[in-house]
Amino acid sequence: MKPRIENLYVHIPFCTHLCPYCDFPKERLAGNRMREFLRGLQAEWHWAQREMDLRPRRVFFGGGTPTALSPTLLRELFSIAPWGKSEEWTVEANPDGFGITKASLLAEAGVTRISLGVQAFRPADLKWLGRRHTRISIQSAVQAARAAGIPKINLDLIYGLPQQGPAEWQSTLEEACALEPDHISAYALTPEDGTELAAMIERGEWHPDPENEAVLFLLTNRILESRGFTAYEISNFARPGQECRHHQAIWSGEDYLGFGPGAVSTVSGRRWRNHPDTRRYAESALAGPHPQRVEEELRGEKERRTEKILLGLRTNAGLEETTLSGHEDSLIELERKGWGRRLDGRFLLTARGRLRADEVAAILT
Repeated sequence: MKPRIENLYVHIPFCTHLCPYCDFPKERLAGNRMREFLRGLQAEWHWAQREMDLRPRRVFFGGGTPTALSPTLLRELFSIAPWGKSEEWTVEANPDGFGITKASLLAEAGVTRISLGVQAFRPADLKWLGRRHTRISIQSAVQAARAAGIPKINLDLIYGLPQQGPAEWQSTLEEACALEPDHISAYALTPEDGTELAAMIERGEWHPDPENEAVLFLLTNRILESRGFTAYEISNFARPGQECRHHQAIWSGEDYLGFGPGAVSTVSGRRWRNHPDTRRYAESALAGPHPQRVEEELRGEKERRTEKILLGLRTNAGLEETTLSGHEDSLIELERKGWGRRLDGRFLLTARGRLRADEVAAILT
């Protein structure tokens, strides 16, 4: 029997410029490479149709910058598969270059949710992050999405930047809230191996400040919850009913299929990752039977349980206490410290506990 897949992720690796903190597979716009990618994606879709029972309900287009493609190429991308028949279709976009033309194209295709990579508002923060947009282009992008009729808007933000204390971060959150988004994602700046940001640390040009990050994390929870948002995951805040369903499905352990270079899939206990190089991805997809994989593993019961605990602790749904049998003493100690609480047969982390989610997960696995 073919495995049924309802969650799809599509990685579009192209950007107009490369940011120093991003470690996702990406490259600068190049016409020939983009057409290679589209041909490879179409071949991968046809392979997936043969091997799986595809019933897309939640689709997420990430990158890179999906909207960096021209309107012509976006139409080709959207025509590859019935993405628009899903219940939720999210597309990531950068504020610069996102206006009413592309917003209308997305809305007409059936996109229900736009995720704008705002990251910051202060000019100094934007410059340090290598972002090219401004406050004005952020506002224009939000207005374009609304004018086109895209139902839901998320704003991505990053904290833990140089010269960013509580006052500066509060100002950023207030600017974001003033745009009245349905959802805000707020991530701590994390140096990843191989990025320019990691190289800056090695050269002694910048160092993370975990204590300040903790303060900003707790401030984020306090401010956004006071503005009507719920922290339904460590880094994700939504107004009632506006949670990202794709994210929730993945966090709850549902299978998902990833398309494109570097995309990860988890299907029927197997996990694999496509080759991250766009050309290698496209050539191997066209040669068949599927794109070349650089990682592939079978995930047993122990691995699935560990992942369930890791992901569950990050969410406001928490974990069923039966999942944590044998750890009664640890749960009592976590409650005593104020890191966790019990509610209706479930164990949840408090905001302070979420600061130590990885540490708690290590205790409970």
